[in-house]
Amino acid sequence: MRKRPGVLLPLVVGIVAFLGFGWLWIAVESHMSASTIAWFLSEASLALALAIPAVCLFFVIRALHIRKLHARDAVGPAGDGIAKARDLLWALSHGLLPQTQSPGDIPTDATESVFVAAPVSFARHSQPQPSARRMLAAARARTNIGTAGARVSVASAGTDWDAEVTASVAASDRRILVLLPDRLLEIPYWDITEVHAEPGQLVLRLHSGPPVLISGDAAESLAVLAVWGSVGESALRRHPALAALRG
Repeated sequence: MRKRPGVLLPLVVGIVAFLGFGWLWIAVESHMSASTIAWFLSEASLALALAIPAVCLFFVIRALHIRKLHARDAVGPAGDGIAKARDLLWALSHGLLPQTQSPGDIPTDATESVFVAAPVSFARHSQPQPSARRMLAAARARTNIGTAGARVSVASAGTDWDAEVTASVAASDRRILVLLPDRLLEIPYWDITEVHAEPGQLVLRLHSGPPVLISGDAAESLAVLAVWGSVGESALRRHPALAALRG
């Protein structure tokens, strides 16, 4: 791994040069005489007080830029698991984008970047606008047993949620696409009004229809993207659905 350039050294050198040569310039100016040497010291001190900090500032900005590029390279594709979701959360919180992934069989626009692609289980709520408490309680009641990267329900949660179906998901920089057995469901980020996350589960309340439940190892990463896309980057540091990932 390449060594990251330091920021502290050029910053300290720039501050010291600015203060030192600035003080020298003020001292010479206050006791200015008609001699050529005094004039030369005054002009040289002013030039160095401005030039050295400017050069040091360049190296500080360059070091910060290189560190940002290193951080971008260190962020791998966002996929399954809490560790991947934490990496994704860190990257988006710092204005970085993770590496893109292939959407597989899910058709996407050529202009969008896919960050998460994985098998999941999908279900819709039976009511258009259920209460958050009942909706989440019914989602938690489902027994989580994973098969082939997805989670299926073996315990009935009443009639609140429809039966889960195996699906594939591709989440990009502007929407979540869910490939169901009979159709392709598009969930634009602007359509999401609430994001609730539990281990292995993601519940999204939507403007245009009943809430949806997405279960699987990619649920936490999808929650990060749902918050990022629907509320904005600043919400990643305070949204309650991502509290477990920030710990």
